[in-house]
Amino acid sequence: MKRIIVSLSLTLPLALALGAAEALRYDSQPGGGKITLEGKSTLGGWTMESAAIGGFIEADAAFPESIGAKPRVEVNIPVRQIKSGKKAMDTRMLSEMNQPVYPRIEYRVLELKPKGPPAGGKAEFDATGALTVVGVTRTNTMAVTITRVDHTKLKVNGSTTVKMSDHGLKPPTFTVLGGADLMKADDAVKITFEWTPEVEKK
Repeated sequence: MKRIIVSLSLTLPLALALGAAEALRYDSQPGGGKITLEGKSTLGGWTMESAAIGGFIEADAAFPESIGAKPRVEVNIPVRQIKSGKKAMDTRMLSEMNQPVYPRIEYRVLELKPKGPPAGGKAEFDATGALTVVGVTRTNTMAVTITRVDHTKLKVNGSTTVKMSDHGLKPPTFTVLGGADLMKADDAVKITFEWTPEVEKK
């Protein structure tokens, strides 16, 4: 028994060290992503975009072929960087989302459930995560595809639809002089993104 305990005391630190060495952290890079928000209104569709995606993925070296220990995934979007190309709409969005108080949209993965066996360095998941907008957190599920580009880079694609009202936001209405409704937005917003975090080069 004593010999077993001694053996474990010698091999366990080595095993832990090897496991730690296989863990990688992929961080967001400037220009390494794009997120698009799309919605409908009484005047037609609208679109807003941002190329600023922050966050990281911490996972074992075989990810996404093997999720191993539970991966850690956190993403954030600076609200000020979301643009429509229309000054009035951008200004209204910053006001509606109370940007000075809540400067970022945040998302944290709670579970990645594989939809099938990975193939060619690519795997599809149903991602359950906590989405925080204007300080209100709701859980949702979205389809994501994670691809290993090379040994230092991942590409993550996904889409989901959320409701403004789920986060305490009232779909905005734009009015003209005299109070007549000019445009009223629908509650649903489709979110589509591509994100390519990388291991920091030493």
